[in-house]
Amino acid sequence: MTDPIVSTTRSRRVWPWVAAVLLVVAVVVAFVVPVPYYLEGPGSTRATQQFITISGHESFESEGQVRLVTVSQRHATLAALALGWLRPNIDIVSERDVIGTVDRKTERLINQAQMDRSKLVALVAAFDVLGLPITITGHGALVQGFAEDEVPARSVLQVGDVITAVGERSIATTTELRSALDGAAPGDVVTVTVSRLESQDPLQALIPSAQRHELAVEVELARNPEEDRAMLGVTVQTFNETVDTGFSVEFDSGGVLGPSAGLAWTLGLIDRLTPGDLTGGRVVGVTGEIDAAGNVGAIGGVDKKVVGAIRDGATVFLYPSETSEADLKRLEKAAGGRIELHAVSTLREALALLDPAEYSDAAEN
Repeated sequence: MTDPIVSTTRSRRVWPWVAAVLLVVAVVVAFVVPVPYYLEGPGSTRATQQFITISGHESFESEGQVRLVTVSQRHATLAALALGWLRPNIDIVSERDVIGTVDRKTERLINQAQMDRSKLVALVAAFDVLGLPITITGHGALVQGFAEDEVPARSVLQVGDVITAVGERSIATTTELRSALDGAAPGDVVTVTVSRLESQDPLQALIPSAQRHELAVEVELARNPEEDRAMLGVTVQTFNETVDTGFSVEFDSGGVLGPSAGLAWTLGLIDRLTPGDLTGGRVVGVTGEIDAAGNVGAIGGVDKKVVGAIRDGATVFLYPSETSEADLKRLEKAAGGRIELHAVSTLREALALLDPAEYSDAAEN
């Protein structure tokens, strides 16, 4: 028969150890084990001019800075979530909203491809403004969307398709695609060869190594109401393009990913390639996508990016005119009157704002 006094004593000795182990486990879970959420807040900034290396062409230094700005993003734990609720300028975002339906590795590849493209487009846009020669080559025309709901192409082409031929004519760039339709009439049916993604996620089209298969489809041409000519009815960009500038330009983005540094890279490159000081000695925070024509596209996280810009000494902040009303309110609240805010829709508009003496006519062109 068990002695009840001994049993009770042993139980009293064991329970503190059990409680201690449970406490350690709880702490580990709270501080170490990730949950399916991310914390987003003000990230790092960097002066683009200092991370652009030019060889084989004259370049210039400036006192002012064009700083690309970022959003910090990290996988949350339970403890981090609790702290995130209490800190200003921190958002808690679900994992699905951050990486979508792909895995983390694929999401990173997509973001790296977006950054690589932003650098390339920065070259094209900057060289266009400066009147410098540049040669663009590619591997097809990437379908990004459709011009109208009713165009016949919508029923046979997909976002993410890469058009590689029209009839017997190979297509390497968007310019070649347009030329291939010269002489065609609305209603004509053409054979279009495309390289189609195996994945259903169109964002993976940005990854050159993504798995694809080739097929030929028959497409009826639509009428372009603005130019009274035949068109496929798709919006496209040159796929996996490369450029030849005649000299070397290298951008060091470090660990920064995504497309939103396009405008900053472009302004920084123009400043490096021209004498004088584009910013007039000021520190300017800049965010926004850019296309080859110099149009500035909307991005997210402007409220967090402006906080990082202020922290790192910026007195001016450029952001896309396409920023939504809700994001604009968040931006103005985060800025708190501590920095000049300027919305821009084009590269030329940004140049005219920063250096009106040199680029006063640029915004009108």
